[in-house]
Amino acid sequence: MKSLRQSLIDYEPSLLQAIADCRAVPLTGSNKMEIIVELIEALLSPVASAIVLDDLSEAESAALNYVLAHGGQVEAARFGRQFGVVRPMGVSRLERERPWQSPANAAEGLWYRGLIYKAFLVTDMGGQEMVYVPTDLRPLLAPAGAQPVNNPPFQIDPVGPPAHIFPGAGRLRENVFSLLVYLQIHPVRLQAHGRLSTGDRQALLDALLPPDLPHLSPGDELDFLLHLSQRADLIETGHGRLRLNRAAVRDWLQADAAPQAFMLQNVWRADPTWNDLWRVPGLAPQATGWENSPLLARSKILDHLAQIGGAPESWFSIDDFVAAIKRADPDFQRPNGDYESWYIQDEQGQSLMGFKHWDRVEGELIRYVLGCLLPTLNVVEVGAADSTAAPRYFRVTAAGKAFLAGQPAPAELPARPVYLRLDEKFRVRVPAQCSLYDRFQLARIATLEQREPHRALYQITRASISRALKNGVTPDQITAFLTRVTNNQTPLKVVETLRAWGTRFGTVKLEQATLLRVETGQQLIELRQHPALRTLLGEVVGPTVVLVPAQNMPKVRQILIDLGYLE
Repeated sequence: MKSLRQSLIDYEPSLLQAIADCRAVPLTGSNKMEIIVELIEALLSPVASAIVLDDLSEAESAALNYVLAHGGQVEAARFGRQFGVVRPMGVSRLERERPWQSPANAAEGLWYRGLIYKAFLVTDMGGQEMVYVPTDLRPLLAPAGAQPVNNPPFQIDPVGPPAHIFPGAGRLRENVFSLLVYLQIHPVRLQAHGRLSTGDRQALLDALLPPDLPHLSPGDELDFLLHLSQRADLIETGHGRLRLNRAAVRDWLQADAAPQAFMLQNVWRADPTWNDLWRVPGLAPQATGWENSPLLARSKILDHLAQIGGAPESWFSIDDFVAAIKRADPDFQRPNGDYESWYIQDEQGQSLMGFKHWDRVEGELIRYVLGCLLPTLNVVEVGAADSTAAPRYFRVTAAGKAFLAGQPAPAELPARPVYLRLDEKFRVRVPAQCSLYDRFQLARIATLEQREPHRALYQITRASISRALKNGVTPDQITAFLTRVTNNQTPLKVVETLRAWGTRFGTVKLEQATLLRVETGQQLIELRQHPALRTLLGEVVGPTVVLVPAQNMPKVRQILIDLGYLE
């Protein structure tokens, strides 16, 4: 920040005179620089400083101490919300109203005494207006009772465990896996503006685990997971289709569970295209040209979350977390403290501009991130009074603690190799610890029947095998895969049946056709040699009979009419 001389140099003579009048400093200089020199001598006098400090009101002392406690400078918007703002006044109004005689608030009381000043500070987040105490004046004001101190650690007190805990462990991994399986098996064509068809969207919703959080709609969760998967390069669009990026999918499926989750969590943390604020239920931001940084708000919330102490498995109140951020870092997503240009409405169209709506905007954003996104990402676990209530409590998961520390959770290695169990009824039991890559290959030849807490059940059917064969999988590949993942425990009956299905597949065809019958063999020869009919007629099945493929019937009929054979 600036010295007292640097601070006064930009003032108009009328404002310099106002400070002099307020501090009872007689000015004898004939020009601006001489006046500034006289003011500096008076304002930096230890005796004068002691007198002015003793003369401050309680509110003015609190305001000065607040600036000093923040290292001698604080954001103007933050300071103004607590202690008021200095009314802008021109020369005429200043001389007419003489505001130093009856300041409107604590800020004006300090301003006209020459104790605080304003300047713009350029930061990584842009320009910010700051209220500050000049560097050479600051030591003289220490007796006001405040010394520059570091902000205390962000902390809230733990609470007891909630009556109901919403289970979320493994949900992210399972749901992303289900989306990948669906896109592997089913071609998904995109509609206008990249939207899914109604059928595909419903099928993807059905593929997800049953809804967990009562306040997070399945559609919103699907949108988030699809966006996350695309940003992770697991899914891509091309030629009007939504399809897998096979190399990236293979790498993700072959990774352990902890790195799989960590990768997706980091994709969200670094994603500027998913604007959390614009997704908050109940808010309706209006696109009027203002911009916000989702990365800034997200990083601030995560930073505060990482600072929470307490014993492992400690539960905390979401309300307490929101209140603590409002108290310690209210401008976490608005570094310039601008609450007037972000045009946001609620669902009823009421404007939510101004700091008075902080709880409706900033507070709801924190609740959305903490109560919707972070549980979906398995960073926190949430709880409530019952299963139908919105979450009111949270605790950071083991994976969440590792994520907040910038590293994946330690891998949980199974005590022994994990194999699938396949019985003679073609049912496959898949343990939860099974490799997702093996399970993904199984999903190509089997159909998911049931998910249980510690396993998934698949059924191999003639239809699922036919689907795989149609997609280029050979019978030998199927049996070799099952032999490997079951540790050579595939029932002989299953192997023989699969080979039989594979041998028979595609050897018989059923086609629809129409018989074209003529009176003589010569007529048939003439029709088959006719230029318009030559490519439309099928196989000859008799001296006077030829097949007409069903798709060619309309054209053949019209040609025969034109030739006079039919009416």
